[in-house]
Amino acid sequence: MSYPEGTPLHWVDTDPHSLFVAVVYKGVDISWTSAMISKLTVPLWDWLFFWQKVPDQIPLEAHRFRLLNPKVIRETALDLLKYPPPRRRLWGKDKNVPTIGVSALDLASLLCDEVSLAGFGYNLTQQWAPLHYYDNLPMSAMLQETMHNVDRETELLQSLVRQGAITDLTGGIHCSFC
Repeated sequence: MSYPEGTPLHWVDTDPHSLFVAVVYKGVDISWTSAMISKLTVPLWDWLFFWQKVPDQIPLEAHRFRLLNPKVIRETALDLLKYPPPRRRLWGKDKNVPTIGVSALDLASLLCDEVSLAGFGYNLTQQWAPLHYYDNLPMSAMLQETMHNVDRETELLQSLVRQGAITDLTGGIHCSFC
């Protein structure tokens, strides 16, 4: 499950049974997803609308692609995180786009009876700790984030753990065993 810009550029583990769930915001995201499914190249002008490099292919068959219903992202942003509705801006960001992790949590809560998390949480005091399990970005990268409000997401996650709505297996959100 990824935005085009968060999709790995090189796939090391290409399990042919994997599913790829594309999370789209922009028209160019849909064009990119269509190109990945049909094994076509992304038109050159489309590359201008991504904020970082996106892969030019994903090694999965077309039936392994899914498109996340945008209502899940909207519900995550407006209902769970209580962000203000999006508004058109010529410049700048509102920090009102949920991360993939919290969006996946919302999706899991819609599909599953129980949800447990492992490796979640942003400990910004450990700035050189890994941000993700799949890359080398340090935790400090979230301090420059212009799209995501990790403080608000942390508050939500801590609240859900305290209420028993989700289980935190590794203590990254709320460590009850530390």
